[in-house]
Amino acid sequence: RTGPRQGLYVADRNLNQRNGATATRQNNNGERHGLECPEERDYYPYWHPTAWRDVAVLTSEDGSQGRRRCEFYQAESQNVRAKGYCDLGLGDSPAKTLDPNQQVPNQRDGCEARGGTWREQAAWGIDPPECFGLPESRDNHHGNIKNGRMMSYLWRIPHSIPDGDAC
Repeated sequence: RTGPRQGLYVADRNLNQRNGATATRQNNNGERHGLECPEERDYYPYWHPTAWRDVAVLTSEDGSQGRRRCEFYQAESQNVRAKGYCDLGLGDSPAKTLDPNQQVPNQRDGCEARGGTWREQAAWGIDPPECFGLPESRDNHHGNIKNGRMMSYLWRIPHSIPDGDAC
């Protein structure tokens, strides 16, 4: 039910008159699969609170550019930083029912101008996501790298997951 973040790169994609956060340059029809939110996936780190804990960020850059990008991703992760949202008291109205003038603003000033309350969800209070650059891979080779193996990431489930957490 939130509007799209203005100024995002959409290339030459026609977003098919979709004004909500579900239509992105990689998902112009606004389809959803399971619990996926396309805008969260396409524009990481996301600017609103989410239910997800960030585990790892894998970039295509290494060296100083990759380190700067990793520092940014780690600092902006909800693991370590609170995220804000606008409460207009709309309840659970589906996004499809809201025209662009009714969609929930993404920034504090737009929220307050509409009479909403800007709220913050606290950071998760866990370590920032691991972040590193991946080895170079050729296009259309399913992630195979120079040694002929698939690129992969081994996630070790932390012992610090709180009891009863449904992550």
